[in-house]
Amino acid sequence: MKLFTNVVPVIVLAAVFGATGTIAQTPKPAPAAQSSAAGAKNMKSEMKRMRAQMAKMQTMMKDNMSKMAAADAAMKTHMETEKANMKSQMDLQQAMLEQLQTMTDHMQSMTDHMAMTPNPADAHH
Repeated sequence: MKLFTNVVPVIVLAAVFGATGTIAQTPKPAPAAQSSAAGAKNMKSEMKRMRAQMAKMQTMMKDNMSKMAAADAAMKTHMETEKANMKSQMDLQQAMLEQLQTMTDHMQSMTDHMAMTPNPADAHH
């Protein structure tokens, strides 16, 4: 099991430094001090690039969340307006129906009254 604990850091370092090929390949010989300094520099620049990319992603996520919140608020306002319009329309229709019913009742009352009132023209015959 000790073998695998040594392989994982090599794989991680290979990914960070952009190594190509398989792990089994033997690297080209390089002076140890130069290789170490170049590796540290590459690692620092890679970490800096990754931080910048993460910051950019975080900014995009924050922007998207605020846009979604604004869209939700606009949709809520729109739905409330639509609901108020529908209620107003229903109230108007109800008032019109009540007015028509009042007029119908009044006409019926007049018809009933006219039916009970004797016609003065009939009295002369």
